[in-house]
Amino acid sequence: MSTPGWLVLVVERNRVLHTVASAEEALDMIFTNWPVTNGRAFFSAMQACAGTVAGTATQGEAQSAFLAAGLDASVVFRLA
Repeated sequence: MSTPGWLVLVVERNRVLHTVASAEEALDMIFTNWPVTNGRAFFSAMQACAGTVAGTATQGEAQSAFLAAGLDASVVFRLA
């Protein structure tokens, strides 16, 4: 499900393309299919994405944190 204001990203993990269009989808990707499970960027992304549900983070903050975690983990992604 796409969230308004969230840029749709296509993330390549294990030679499979995944569409990420919300903080919830980003959080699922981080929990289930992420190459790095430590570090500041990883934990910031988890916190920001989960924070959208709790109301402590915006979708924009979550997306920025997710992109930073992707860059930190050398995850290949592109805008859709």
